[in-house]
Amino acid sequence: MSPRAMLRGMVVVGGLAALAAVGCATTSPKMSSGEAIEKRKALMKEQGAAMRAIQDKLKAGQAQAIAPEARKLAETAKAIPALFPQGSLDPKTSRAKPEIWQKWDAFASHAKTLETKATQLAASAPSATPQATGAAVADLGKTTCGACHDAFRGPEIK
Repeated sequence: MSPRAMLRGMVVVGGLAALAAVGCATTSPKMSSGEAIEKRKALMKEQGAAMRAIQDKLKAGQAQAIAPEARKLAETAKAIPALFPQGSLDPKTSRAKPEIWQKWDAFASHAKTLETKATQLAASAPSATPQATGAAVADLGKTTCGACHDAFRGPEIK
């Protein structure tokens, strides 16, 4: 076999291996409703902790130091839609409203807006004034977290 034919064969085999690896990486087993609820509750706790840390740093006059928490919000926002598979509704363990699935595009848009605004906040905080950072944090809380919770989260479970 010529070196050229060997190289061509290696490229084809390598390409097929890469394609198979991507296919395996993007195929995940379907999450049960209970698993989805538990995972999203854990994610929301992470996000709440990040927002509390941002607020604490703002109060302490450390507005330039909030970038890590803002990046955490941006990263976790990407996972939100996947943690709300159709039918993962249990009023005994989850505050998710049925409106999430009825108005899916609006719900997913809130997650995307959180990702975008948190990314912008992480980029701007190190050089912005404390007032500008505080205003951006307030806007993020109101237009993403608050707006989504108002529309799609039910009352506390007792």
